[in-house]
Amino acid sequence: MRTRTAPMPVWAKAAVAAVLLIPSVAWLVDRQDRVSLQNRLAPIASEIAGRKVGVRCPGVFGRLLAPGDTAAGRVSVDADGRVSDHTDLRTATCRELDALVDGGRERELGCAERSNACGDDVQALAWAIGTLAHESVHLRGILDEALTECYAMQYLAFTAEQLGTTPQQARNLALLHWETSPEKKPEQYQAPPGCEDGGKLDVRPADPVWP
Repeated sequence: MRTRTAPMPVWAKAAVAAVLLIPSVAWLVDRQDRVSLQNRLAPIASEIAGRKVGVRCPGVFGRLLAPGDTAAGRVSVDADGRVSDHTDLRTATCRELDALVDGGRERELGCAERSNACGDDVQALAWAIGTLAHESVHLRGILDEALTECYAMQYLAFTAEQLGTTPQQARNLALLHWETSPEKKPEQYQAPPGCEDGGKLDVRPADPVWP
């Protein structure tokens, strides 16, 4: 004898549909936010690189696969020494830059407006901005880390302004990074000789502002 299965109530069908739909909607929202950020960063990187380049941030799966990733960013170089046309920024870097462009770093920028002697939160923001500048310099074809970092610190204020900071905030973020980041960097990233105001690596020798 065949028995009839009771139909699933409408509310249960709605609950199942919601469970299936919510992750998809969240993924689409996350993707749209990530693409918007990448589109905001790419022209800045291209200006520094001197050519059209892209910027990529990790998606949901990328973040899940590398939850403890502490690297800031990278640029790939092929076996023939050709530099990639994009940089891959890592989770922490993209998170800071996304918060900055979305207006989520007002407190940190408030300190940067007043002073270049701010705490770890502002230093983290400056580091993220500096990373975008650093990887963009790599995209110019400069691979030496110390030389790249010297140029990147000089582009940090420019990068910050392009991301929406005031000139004063950008200036103090650059000074903060210049003064606090060396103790956190490996030896190969330390400023080389001539990386100083008026030095041979000064990209604006006629401008007294440093970095």
